[in-house]
Amino acid sequence: MGPLAGSYFGMSKSTYSILIGILGASVIMAGVFAGVSLLNPGWLSAAFNRTPVRPNVVVVPNQNYTPNPGVFATVPPPAVVWSTPLPTAENGVCGGPEQMTIALLGVDDREGNYAKPTRTDAIKLLNVRFTDKSAALFSIPRDLYMPQPNLEEVGITQDRINTAYLYGEVYGVPGGGSEQLKQTIELNFGIRVHRYVMVNFGAFVNFVDALGGIDIYVPTAISDPTFPLPDDSGVFLFEVPAGEVHMDGLTALRYARTRHQDDDYHRILRQQEVLMAIRDKVLSPAVIPQIPALLSALNGLARTDLTPEEIASLACIGPQIDRQAIDAYAITGEYVIPWTTPTGGRVSIPNREAIGPLVSGFLGQ
Repeated sequence: MGPLAGSYFGMSKSTYSILIGILGASVIMAGVFAGVSLLNPGWLSAAFNRTPVRPNVVVVPNQNYTPNPGVFATVPPPAVVWSTPLPTAENGVCGGPEQMTIALLGVDDREGNYAKPTRTDAIKLLNVRFTDKSAALFSIPRDLYMPQPNLEEVGITQDRINTAYLYGEVYGVPGGGSEQLKQTIELNFGIRVHRYVMVNFGAFVNFVDALGGIDIYVPTAISDPTFPLPDDSGVFLFEVPAGEVHMDGLTALRYARTRHQDDDYHRILRQQEVLMAIRDKVLSPAVIPQIPALLSALNGLARTDLTPEEIASLACIGPQIDRQAIDAYAITGEYVIPWTTPTGGRVSIPNREAIGPLVSGFLGQ
């Protein structure tokens, strides 16, 4: 693991407040907020006195090209670990910076210890704006085929975005997999990702169950006869009726992952529905008695490079952001060009001109 590979959180007294902040920070990126009352009050007024982070010049490949393995053969920038703390905004709230962009990564880590490098099954960005109490979500398909920095020496210049974390771990990129993914996102979209939180599927299921389940309006009934069994020994028929549906953790996870009857882009929209449903449930008064169970659900299963002060700021601002102040953006089918790699892989090439307005909206520009 690289020097910025994330931290693990236990249930000792000294980390209890941190974990409740992780609860808020990890699910705030999914539109979920929680736990201010259990925070160490001193964190909320902490002064950061830190140097602002400024983005580098973004390298954007030419739009007029036919994808092929050599198209992005320019020398990538050297690996740089962006560890500079964020400055406190003069007109912000909760001791936070003007903006903070965080990557929420979902992985199918069945052992639950992050010991084995893996691809990221879900990639979402959250931009939190401490100056006007607003936020935005940005969903990135895992099969986007794009340039990756830092890997030219091992013969890799481009691949699916969901391989970035894996490559960063396997090839020893400074900062590890999270830094490789951050730099890949900045290289292709011009979005500086400041921090990340990684949650595995087991943590997600436990968390939703600890909430007592979530309620989702399903616009179209789901019937997926090819959903894999948990041990990958076969498939089964996964069905969800149309209308208002109460889901436990496993059902919510399956609903967020299925794509048999439509595609990966509809799955992204379902994931956003699930995340906003979690937010609504977490903010309900009935959840307060469930906080210990929620903490237990995330115990040891969340990984991040957020500092305790940043966690406190996120958990502080979360409940102050109205649902109407959360914008959601997603790279869906109209923003990509389908392509088949020389090895037969079906991928999507980002249409950068079309995606540009999404990025601007996400960043509040």
